[in-house]
Amino acid sequence: MPAHVPGTVASALHASGRWNDQHPIDLDACDWWFRVSFETSEYEAGVLCFDGLAGLAQVWLNGECVLQADNMFRSYRVDVAGHLLASNDLVIVFRSLAFELKKRRPRPRWKTNLVTHQQLRWIRTSLLGRIPGWTPPVPAIGPWRAIRLEQDSVLLSEIQHRAAIEGDDGVVTFSALATASDPLLSARLCVGDHEVELQLNDRRLTGDLRIANPVRWWPHTHGEPHLFECRLIVQTTTAQRTIVLDRIGFRALEIRGDPGFGLRINGEPVYCRGACWTTADIFTHSSTTESLRHDLHLARDAGMNMVRLGGTMHYESDSFYRLCDELGILVWQDFMFANMDYPVDDLLFAENISMEARELLDRLAPHPSVVVYCGSSEIEQQAAMLGVPRELWRNRWFGEDLPALCAQYHPGTAYVPSSPSGGTLPFHAKNGITHYYGIGAYRRSLRELRQADVKFTTECLGFANIPEPEVIDECMGGLLPVTHHPRWKQRVPRDTGSGWDFEDVRDHYLREWFNVDPTTQRSFDMPRYLELSRVVSGELMARTFAEWRSASSNNAGALVWFFKDLWAASGWGILDHRGLPKAAYYQLKRAWQTRQLCLTDEGLDGLQLHLVNETREAIDGVVEVQLLREPGHVLAKHEVEVSVAGRSKASLSVDEIVGVFRDINYAYRFGPLSHHVVVATWFDADRHNLSEAFYFTRSRDPEPHSVSWQAQGEPLGDGRYRVVLRSDTFLHHVRCSAKGFLPDDNYFHLVPARSKTLTFAPIKDHAGPLRATIEALNALGELTVDIKAAPH
Repeated sequence: MPAHVPGTVASALHASGRWNDQHPIDLDACDWWFRVSFETSEYEAGVLCFDGLAGLAQVWLNGECVLQADNMFRSYRVDVAGHLLASNDLVIVFRSLAFELKKRRPRPRWKTNLVTHQQLRWIRTSLLGRIPGWTPPVPAIGPWRAIRLEQDSVLLSEIQHRAAIEGDDGVVTFSALATASDPLLSARLCVGDHEVELQLNDRRLTGDLRIANPVRWWPHTHGEPHLFECRLIVQTTTAQRTIVLDRIGFRALEIRGDPGFGLRINGEPVYCRGACWTTADIFTHSSTTESLRHDLHLARDAGMNMVRLGGTMHYESDSFYRLCDELGILVWQDFMFANMDYPVDDLLFAENISMEARELLDRLAPHPSVVVYCGSSEIEQQAAMLGVPRELWRNRWFGEDLPALCAQYHPGTAYVPSSPSGGTLPFHAKNGITHYYGIGAYRRSLRELRQADVKFTTECLGFANIPEPEVIDECMGGLLPVTHHPRWKQRVPRDTGSGWDFEDVRDHYLREWFNVDPTTQRSFDMPRYLELSRVVSGELMARTFAEWRSASSNNAGALVWFFKDLWAASGWGILDHRGLPKAAYYQLKRAWQTRQLCLTDEGLDGLQLHLVNETREAIDGVVEVQLLREPGHVLAKHEVEVSVAGRSKASLSVDEIVGVFRDINYAYRFGPLSHHVVVATWFDADRHNLSEAFYFTRSRDPEPHSVSWQAQGEPLGDGRYRVVLRSDTFLHHVRCSAKGFLPDDNYFHLVPARSKTLTFAPIKDHAGPLRATIEALNALGELTVDIKAAPH
């Protein structure tokens, strides 16, 4: 069958219509052969480059074996001078992994439920597709990265290219091995408007370039991610060649240590928020530059300033790191080790992973976005939870060898031996780095957040987030969507061996938040159950981040578990598998902004209002507090002038703003409830709405009723539309739906008599007119947006 490369066995089967999610093929049971013929007119010299071979691979060129590869995470360069012909035949076989796993090898010191076969610890491949609890059964086998023949007049290999801050200066260090068809005369490294002559010693080019007071690179939440263009100019006896290198940025990094963990960039503390990255396409196990740009722009626009590539995934493409540099998104990079007891004392295995680590570090060293390397995901946690003695939690590779490689090949970054780690037990929340599922899998109350005192969590808030209706239809294959159906349950994430899944977790909080019985709700009103479930997980995430970003919190960072789903499902992702936002994305977007208002419940002390300003400039404005009784009666409205300095927080008591006792959070309960919603809004000096927050004094299902509302839209002339929404009553979780368009906000609350302006942007190349509808949890029916005709 045809096979597109880069690609995998699964992507070839899927493209040819021979893949069935309900009855997947055991890809590990077979040998898989790839073949291509190609011609070349210059066959005296050439280098065959394999950027990634997933599995146990053997490569033949014109009938001669030129490579054996056993590490998905390494690239390989093969000098094929003397092997090339005018017409060539390239054949690659990926041997059966199931056969390889049957070989007798030493047993591990502990076993994990994450995977079904413990001897996977010997195989350098991604665990995606091999974790039965939460990944589709689509393992990576095949040439998942590009294969190319290099025959240029000047070829570079073993490139080391990085930037550092020394005092007030920026220093660029460069080294590469150059191969040229003609003798090399000279080479210059150019960085922006600066350049330096490189030294040439036995084909090795080396040199340092110092730049005084360079413009710094910042994460986008705190400044501009400034980058310098870089190129290499090589002169041979016959020609001059210009080679474009990765852009570089200058930034300083400091780590705030015990008892927690935090980052300072260029001397400023940075609150890190974002999500754990997943692959864009589970069949190819890779992402196109277009899909990466789409997804990372959504991340940046949501206020995310960090993504984590966890040890169960795979290293991303160069395009990913370049885009993170460009967009100002920090990268927490795990090495690809997770949960298992890896045989690091085996000499061949140790040499293999050492070369893998060195190659990765050389590849990522130019990128200022990469700030943290982590040895593994949950290895120390797994050992500790199984009762393994403390001295065995961390071996020499993760404790000594790997941090030494990071310091040598990518200085200016931080190293963490495992995620989580640092506490009395690795998973304790108050010290070091944790994976916090107190709100989530362990079903703790929001009131315990301050007691947990989470310092930095690289995984948290995992929920089975309900997708949009069209994704539910795709998941169910056209069947009536019922959440106990096997097609649905097959895709709900769970921990292997547990008697519950993450839909049960969401249902627990559904009962608490809306005061409904989930079993009764889905038994007799499945559409309403899905509507409520779609927003409850995002509400919990937003409330959690309000606490963590408050002035009273010690939290320095939190990364939600899964940015994007792996397939059409009620998965952990805040984007669905198509890369389109779920409700939780928008709810987090409003909690992750650089100018943020948060409300926290202080019990008998009422509500506390927190203003976060991450920008350099001070913000003068007012804070307004409204007490609303539904459907739309304003019981009280008060405001106070505020000034928040740059890079700082301010805190105010809502009782102080209101001025009299109103039992703001209904903590004393001396009489009947007078107001249902507390609305706090931060306006700047020009009365622009910077941020708003809501507090509900009772848990209930906001029953639908008739409302008076209007939505007027107009084209902006560039494919986008502006829509203004207004209502006479308070609206809960307003949902905007427009096929082919993406709104800049969604699933929001709307205050009575306050207009909300939305921008709808076309998705990809959609060119049709906007046809949008508006719904709300407490509104009967839906509202069609009235579009004005475009002016001539």
